[in-house]
Amino acid sequence: MAKHTLEIEFDYDFVLIGIVSNEKDYRLCWGINNAFNLQLVKQESLEIKGKKQDTPSYFSFFFYQNHNEFSEYAIIANLSESKALATNETTLFGLSSDNELDNEYLIPEQKQMSYFFVIKAEMEYEEVNDIIRQLKEIENIQTAVRIDVKSLKSKQNLIF
Repeated sequence: MAKHTLEIEFDYDFVLIGIVSNEKDYRLCWGINNAFNLQLVKQESLEIKGKKQDTPSYFSFFFYQNHNEFSEYAIIANLSESKALATNETTLFGLSSDNELDNEYLIPEQKQMSYFFVIKAEMEYEEVNDIIRQLKEIENIQTAVRIDVKSLKSKQNLIF
C-alpha cells in the first residue's frame, strides 16, 4: 500500500515588527491604538505547544481586522503568560524555578523582543518605515525593528 503525505505551505506574506517595551500588554496596545487609530482588542491567548513540551504555552494576543482596507493587525507577546508570572514570583533565594520550561518564547531566536506587531496588508517599504518611526515615538517603547519572517526558524508560531 502506498504511503501518502500531505505537505502544507503556509503564507508568510506579512510585515513583522519586533517591539521592545517594559509596558504591560494592554497599555502597549492602548498606545498603539491611539497612535494608529486602530481598535486592537484582547483575544483568547494564543496556544502554542512545542514538540518537546508536555504542556502548551499561552501568549497574550490582541487583534484588529479592518474590513474596509482588507488588513489585519495583531500584537503578540513574545514571553508566555506562565513565564511572565514566574518571573514575578520570587523566593528568599531568588527566582522560583518551578515554572521554567524549555520553550517559553513565541520566537526563541528573538528573545530580546517583548512583543511582535504583525500586519497583514498591502504595504510599501516606506509605509513600513513610517510605522516603525511612529512606534518608536510612543512612550514606553524602547525600540521597534522590522524582522524578516522567512529567516526565522520558529515562524510557524506566527500563523494564527
